[in-house]
Amino acid sequence: MITDLSQLTGFPLRFDSETLEVATEVVQFNREPRLLEEMSAVLQDSHPSAANSVLYWNFKQVYAGEFNDSFLKRHLTFGLVLLPSGKVGREYIKTHGHYHSTIPGSRIGFPEVYTHFYGTLYLLLQRRRDPEEDHLDDCVLISMIPGQSIMIPPGYAHILVNPSTAPGLMAGLYSMDSAHNYAPIKRMAGAAYYVSNLNGQICFEPNPAYTNPPPLRTLTSLDGTPFEPPDQQMPLWQSFINDPDRYAFIYNPNLTKSRFAPEDLRS
Repeated sequence: MITDLSQLTGFPLRFDSETLEVATEVVQFNREPRLLEEMSAVLQDSHPSAANSVLYWNFKQVYAGEFNDSFLKRHLTFGLVLLPSGKVGREYIKTHGHYHSTIPGSRIGFPEVYTHFYGTLYLLLQRRRDPEEDHLDDCVLISMIPGQSIMIPPGYAHILVNPSTAPGLMAGLYSMDSAHNYAPIKRMAGAAYYVSNLNGQICFEPNPAYTNPPPLRTLTSLDGTPFEPPDQQMPLWQSFINDPDRYAFIYNPNLTKSRFAPEDLRS
């Protein structure tokens, strides 16, 4: 079934939920698979016999049409992530998860803005008390809604999970200068909570590698929280195109400090 998602994306995009094909006009992406063998260290249950199977896809933006210079000037990019439905063992398909590096000249981690297009996805976020340790002080679950954008504040690792029987498609606006630090998540065999299926029910199982992680708190409203994005009135792409400098907090540490409370500024 082909769905026109252009009203949610802000640019022409059609998605075939059966073949998992993404068709765009003007905006161009490179589609890159993430294989099971690359994910084995962060899964609740490893299945090496299916090591070459694709768990999900990243779409790296390579050309933004007439708006290409707006992205390049600010070292920003807009990438898609596509998660099919399914499970590895009893755990639902997820992304690897990572922290961001710090903005040059600061001790503040790069923020990012997510937006959701299709299907049902959970966003798991977790924050370390100290970037050199694995002790956490916050664990958050957000159920993503098509058309909704979400802020990823500095210092939060983020993992996407597809707990449904349909594929999920989303996107992120982030700095090309931000390095993705996968090592802490890999070292701990995943995030602090696994999203799994037990007896037909969605369950959030603590990862035993973590010592006393905070309870997983569910956010039903982003209003007034550091996860509230700049603009919920229009698609993220269109909001950026209309006023690119509104998103300068993604790469300018002084503006990042102005946007977030001091306790929310982490590396």
